[in-house]
Amino acid sequence: MKRLICGLAVLCLLLSGCGKSAPATAADGSDWDERWTTLGGVLGAEEPGHNLVLRDNKDALSVADLYLASWTIGEGAPYTNEDGDEVVLYPARLDVLVYGRQDGDAARQAAEDWTARQEETYDVTDSGQQTCNGQDYAVFAYTCKSNSNPYARGVSAFGTYQNYAVSVELNCLDSFTEDERTILTDFLNGCHYAA
Repeated sequence: MKRLICGLAVLCLLLSGCGKSAPATAADGSDWDERWTTLGGVLGAEEPGHNLVLRDNKDALSVADLYLASWTIGEGAPYTNEDGDEVVLYPARLDVLVYGRQDGDAARQAAEDWTARQEETYDVTDSGQQTCNGQDYAVFAYTCKSNSNPYARGVSAFGTYQNYAVSVELNCLDSFTEDERTILTDFLNGCHYAA
């Protein structure tokens, strides 16, 4: 048992040491702010407002050059998902995924794959291009068509930066009354990329 615990502790230390450090400056010319939520030393997100609370910032998958952060709005309530697991469900949830690929072409392909899955997974009600803080994104508004998904609607933005594909997805319960596109746009305007 002690060997297992020691082995897990070493693995956690190794994985935590794999994350990238924050850069000195952002591509938009601003100094990198240590208060930003940093994903993989690639993306820095300002405090997003709209009562979004950071719930998770995982770099444990950094070995695969994959980084995930999640924010939520509102009070959580217990929810049993389709697998029978009890989780906490919030009125709105914002997830950011930064995925490093071998080059820019592979990052663009990953973003294109994500956009193609939008229509498979959701009923897309609106789509277009949007530029926020100098970065271009493909943006989709949608309703959820799966009966197993507790969220009724949402908006997503997909883009690339150098050899990274970026996904930002905001999902909302039917009872959520704020405008999800405004929240997404404000969040993206507060995103900075490493110089």
